[in-house]
Amino acid sequence: MSSSGEGIKDYDLIVVGGGIVGLAVVAALAHTPVRVALVERRPFPQRPAADTRRVSALTAGSERILRGMGAAGALDPARAGPIRSMVIWDGDAPGALTLGAQEIGRERLGALVPNGEIAYALQESAGKAPNVDCYCPADWEELHGEGELAECRIAQSGASLRLRAPILAAADGSHSPVREAVAIGSAAWDYGQSAVVAEIRPQRPHHHRAYQRFLRGGPLALLPLPGGHCSMVWTLPRARAEGMRELSDAGFGQRLSRAFGPELGTLEAVGPRGSFPLGFQHARTYTRGRVVLVGDAAHTIHPLAGLGLNLGLRDSAALAEMVAEAHRTGEDPGSARVLGRYQRRRLPDNLLVAAYTDGLNRLFGEPGRFIKGPRGLGMNLLDRSGPLKGLLMRQGMGLMAGQGTLFRGEPLNGAGRPKD
Repeated sequence: MSSSGEGIKDYDLIVVGGGIVGLAVVAALAHTPVRVALVERRPFPQRPAADTRRVSALTAGSERILRGMGAAGALDPARAGPIRSMVIWDGDAPGALTLGAQEIGRERLGALVPNGEIAYALQESAGKAPNVDCYCPADWEELHGEGELAECRIAQSGASLRLRAPILAAADGSHSPVREAVAIGSAAWDYGQSAVVAEIRPQRPHHHRAYQRFLRGGPLALLPLPGGHCSMVWTLPRARAEGMRELSDAGFGQRLSRAFGPELGTLEAVGPRGSFPLGFQHARTYTRGRVVLVGDAAHTIHPLAGLGLNLGLRDSAALAEMVAEAHRTGEDPGSARVLGRYQRRRLPDNLLVAAYTDGLNRLFGEPGRFIKGPRGLGMNLLDRSGPLKGLLMRQGMGLMAGQGTLFRGEPLNGAGRPKD
């Protein structure tokens, strides 16, 4: 793979992709002896963009992970809106499912945080680490994941450099070029839907409550932002979503208020609206040779429960802990044994969440009174189910996803976690 005059640098881990998930892997290892190379094709921003259309609902479990990664700055109350409760309706049917943090003895279910703030906090944590080299902006030109070492040739500022490590993590998104390069297939389908996103000013206070109403075209969610505003995510058939983007602010506000209902009074759009297409993707394996997939490179799910990034952070934490532990014990982190351990740990959680988000989208998208009645009955029974409801809340909050150091909100120091 080398060429004449090409430099070579050796690391313990190469991370390709400097989005939130890739940065999370690097930040998690910032206080360990693990030598990490991060390759990202776009320059890192100096300040986070003030864009409340691109936000993530972080679960309580993800908040713990970010604290352990040294990125607690993203959870500053001035930027992050706490979510203390949530109410879910099936259209205009009677009854609702209400989830309150106090039901399981917690102060909040999670927090709504702009993606830019999360990325910037992780970037700050990773960038200060002496064991981390960031190649940014840089493009990888050639990649091999088999043999004794993974190898990645990158181009940066007109120069070529070959990076080598026992393991390479692909955190390069749902259309992962690394996944394609190592021939990992995936199960995938298009939902024929797009999510319209906007910042909303409600007439009435949201009281830090998140709302989700399942409508025939897809779910409509309003999530609490600081300052009394809400972040809206409205899933619609693609043609309708495009039409919503083209409406005037007044026309859009009227449509939104009518669809959502009276709970928050009149709803007014603030600033521009955006949209993005929705699809499902799950890799047939998370590993091949010395390459491992994390985040959207491994799985992309429907956003109706807002859990996609949370799964990616759990992937990042699990991988970082296993790499740190392998480094401490002298085990090869890119061996089939270690990578198999990562897949066994993450696959059940990811498949469970992928299955129920896909299933809920299909179930609540079905019209007709014959299915609407059983759906409403099921929601009302779950609302009164006590222990079962609490169990599902803890699972959804990521409090049952792992027992490692980062999952407890503590930083890694090279000790990693016990082997599974």
